Amino acid sequence: MDGFQRELLARMPLGSAALDLFAYVLDERFLNGVFEANRGLCYERELSFAKLVYLIRDALLCHGGSAQASFERADEQDELPVAATNAYGKLSRTPPAVSMALLADGAHRLAGLLPEGLACPLPASLAGFSVVAIDGKKLKNAAKRLKPLRGQPGKLLGAKLLVALDVGSGLAVAMNVDLDGERNDVPLVPGLLPQVRSKLNGLILWVADSQFCDLNLPVLFTAESGHFLLRYTKKLSFHPDPARPAKEGTDARGRRFVEQWGWVGSNKDKRRRYVRRITLYRPGEEEVAVITDLLDETLYPAVDLLEVYLMRWGIERVFQQVTEVFALQSLIGTSPNATAFQAAFCLLVYDMVQVAKAYAARAGGVRPEAVSGENLFDDVKRQLTAWAVAAKPDHLAAYLTTPPPADALREMLGRWIGGSWTPRWIKAVNKNPRKPSDKPRRSGAHTSVWRALQAHRLAVQQKPRS
Repeated sequence: MDGFQRELLARMPLGSAALDLFAYVLDERFLNGVFEANRGLCYERELSFAKLVYLIRDALLCHGGSAQASFERADEQDELPVAATNAYGKLSRTPPAVSMALLADGAHRLAGLLPEGLACPLPASLAGFSVVAIDGKKLKNAAKRLKPLRGQPGKLLGAKLLVALDVGSGLAVAMNVDLDGERNDVPLVPGLLPQVRSKLNGLILWVADSQFCDLNLPVLFTAESGHFLLRYTKKLSFHPDPARPAKEGTDARGRRFVEQWGWVGSNKDKRRRYVRRITLYRPGEEEVAVITDLLDETLYPAVDLLEVYLMRWGIERVFQQVTEVFALQSLIGTSPNATAFQAAFCLLVYDMVQVAKAYAARAGGVRPEAVSGENLFDDVKRQLTAWAVAAKPDHLAAYLTTPPPADALREMLGRWIGGSWTPRWIKAVNKNPRKPSDKPRRSGAHTSVWRALQAHRLAVQQKPRS
């Protein structure tokens, strides 16, 4: 590397940190291993899966979400071994299992880079648990580029995701995918839980909202010594235990709560389960009621469980940031498979930013949640774009194919990101939050890409041959 390239690298510490993170997490051998283990009937020829990942990375980080611009630049530098249409085709055929493994295995590698002592603080009574929040995400605004989709009324949905967030680390650790964007979240639970258990050690406390509160899921959550904390829905009957009277108390903000013990489900239902229900009354807001299998009010105080449940809203912020900040708002591919792959990659980029935020927070003496991921990511993108324009292609390729060891990478991240600390990365505090709108939501027609393509195939099969 010549003197100019070295000076360029020295002046872009955030870009250097990001390149090292990509080289470590998206190592070519790692990516090829993920593809080989999960590819099914897919195969590689001239365009490898690792190269496709790098092209999509450049599209999202350096070309404003334009895959065409990424492909054209790669073609100019003789780095695209196939035509752009073939690259789109490979993206559209990426199996969901590959996308899921990319996120789960990549997030597991990233977890080892987090600095100690900066995890999200959990209540002392739940410190022995890995608290995992789960929620579903529809991939909206799929383009109508494919011929069967042209003229479809309303909006199109890509794949449906069920994502697991490790509340302590702040990392999205796994996802399960259904190609039908209209799919309900609940059927995706059995495929998500084993992925999370394979990556997290120890006890897991599963936290979810009311749509997951039924009589079928608790047995899945409590497998392998797991526990659950679910928002209660009145669609599920609750029968108080007459031998155990209800108790009342107040939380740290002086709000009243009531905890009860009893059964959910009728006495004739074999799935009936004994639970503890805690109801928090919030003046001016909707009350929050949760059920859990952690029955001991002394070991697991009600205020701690309520605090942890309210942390579940963190996964909603993940979806918002991944959509608005990490270019998931504009879907590159049209097929459900392509949208699932882009979602997995964007979630992995989100996790990388969480690692960078942790090192920035340590340098600034603040908590990671006080650092704006959007402001930090903007600075990273700016330096990466400058590096992509000014760096020589062979130097860039060599940089990305030689991942540093984990210990060396942690030291470099602390030096480069910590040395770039600026108060501008601290989140702005909204002192006048906008009140919820009273206007009713507009209804609009929509369907999933998968259903539209299935209907087209059926129509072709039933069409009489001439």
